[in-house]
Amino acid sequence: MKRLMLTAAGLVAGASLAAAAFAGPSYDAEGRIVIPQNMDRWPTVGTTYALSYEGDGGVTLNTVRLDPESYDAFVSTGKFPVGAIFQLEVRRPVEEIAPAKGGKTQGEVIGRSLHVKDEKAGPGAWTFYNFGASSTVGNAIPRSQACYSCHDQHAGTTDTVFMQYYPTLTEAHARKVAGK
Repeated sequence: MKRLMLTAAGLVAGASLAAAAFAGPSYDAEGRIVIPQNMDRWPTVGTTYALSYEGDGGVTLNTVRLDPESYDAFVSTGKFPVGAIFQLEVRRPVEEIAPAKGGKTQGEVIGRSLHVKDEKAGPGAWTFYNFGASSTVGNAIPRSQACYSCHDQHAGTTDTVFMQYYPTLTEAHARKVAGK
């Protein structure tokens, strides 16, 4: 009986720690998002090449990462929790870096943004924030910008997230559902 009570107490404590572990985004006094540290350690959920939605018409290599807690939540439930944060990192391509004889690899960062399920515009709403390479805070992109309507129109049924670009994320969820 004592062993059963200790096991139950451990499960409750573990669940509480897991729930407490996800703090979600932080904001400063002016309402700007505080840029999370160590985003380079977040799981990469997608990479793209030469998408034109950046607006500059140039060829870029893009990496999208998701905060670890939201990654785990999505894999388990198929839904993004409030506070989920995607980071888009846009880089210039660099050609023929030795020892390669052809192809492209990532060069300098030319843009970064966050896509945050912060519900500031109502239940289920996401906000886009842009920030520079050395920024500690990011500014919300006005809701009048095309990124919001594009995500609303083309993201499908999973919030306003372009899941068509994140096959590893959808595959991880499918494996979880299948019990693999």
